[in-house]
Amino acid sequence: MEIYTVEIYPQYLLLKTRDGRATYKVDGYRVFGRGDFMWHPHSIYISRRHFAVGRQGGGYFIEDLGSTNGTFVNGVDIRGVGRVDIKPGDVINVANVVELLVD
Repeated sequence: MEIYTVEIYPQYLLLKTRDGRATYKVDGYRVFGRGDFMWHPHSIYISRRHFAVGRQGGGYFIEDLGSTNGTFVNGVDIRGVGRVDIKPGDVINVANVVELLVD
């Protein structure tokens, strides 16, 4: 009898605002920017191409795309760091304007 190891990738990742105003589904790779947050009155502080979220290995990552006002994961500024692993329960702060919960 042969035994095989099977990796199960999450089908998608959900990013939700704390107030439930918006939910974003990421399936594969997605770039986020000002256009995704136009509903927020301070969206002008979010860069046009602010950050990206994508699948990597068995999980997901986030990467700041050279934003002016930063992307923070659990309070840590990730500008210039490259890809940072994210998991359910993490908090993403976009330019100190929008907080997203990883679900």
